[in-house]
Amino acid sequence: MEFIYQEKDKERLDKYLLGKLPNVSRSQIKKIILSGQITVNGTKSTVHHWLKNGYKIKYNPQAENKETVFIAEPKIIDQNDEFLIIDKPHGLLVHPTDRGEQNTLADWVVQKFPQATKIGDDPKRPAIVHRLDKEVSGLMVIPLTQDSFDNLKRQFQDRTIQKEYTALVHGQMINNSGEINTPIERDKKTGLMKIQNVKESGKPALTIYEVIKKFVNYTLLKVRIKTGRMHQIRAHLYSIGHSVVGDRLYQTKDLRKKKKVLQSRIFLHAYHLKFKNLAGEWCSYNSKLPGELENFLNNIK
Repeated sequence: MEFIYQEKDKERLDKYLLGKLPNVSRSQIKKIILSGQITVNGTKSTVHHWLKNGYKIKYNPQAENKETVFIAEPKIIDQNDEFLIIDKPHGLLVHPTDRGEQNTLADWVVQKFPQATKIGDDPKRPAIVHRLDKEVSGLMVIPLTQDSFDNLKRQFQDRTIQKEYTALVHGQMINNSGEINTPIERDKKTGLMKIQNVKESGKPALTIYEVIKKFVNYTLLKVRIKTGRMHQIRAHLYSIGHSVVGDRLYQTKDLRKKKKVLQSRIFLHAYHLKFKNLAGEWCSYNSKLPGELENFLNNIK
């Protein structure tokens, strides 16, 4: 496939290809360029190469690299024509940020289900209707049609989808249950999410917790969220003095002084997901606690 750039003004290669390859997302175009499938005037190019009038662009799909091998690959729990249920492992980023990361869950979805490139309302996040933090594991639903995407998006917006997590926090909770209903906003200096207890700013966020078991220095919780703010559970629990075990970003002062993380990963797992399919029927899924978290739990008192 060849193109001749015929515009007078310069244009960046990746943006030009986005118009010429409408069924390919921006992140996929970047991967295509970096893998050497695109040449400009017979030479392999960079993503930000500026095109001039008369430049010859050639797309050679045969030069495509072998299927990407993901270090952390999701497990398929259920699949039908409407949606896919996966168990996301910790360490897998859901979709690229402004940094343009590769090997994300979105990349995996497109690789396994090419039709996903046409699903959703953001080309950078094909078929992604909700997310989990990179460090967090657990259940996610991936729509496989645009109708399913719209249906799920509406339920997330209406806050009717049920999401429950298992979390282990530092310290013993005084109350056996409670809710944290304080707004969250991003701190411009640190980039972390902070709680706004005084001034009326930030986005509304509601987290409900229930104690499952108390240990000497820890508390195991069942957590439900009514809103899906970035780092919501982590920031909310940190705000009441109970950082999630293994969380390197939201640590209380006593933990920061110790300069020690007791767990190689964050102890937060999305174990329950419930929503309605297009037929209006409830679909409910559960996920076991990952082995490394189960082992950690069995070795504390």
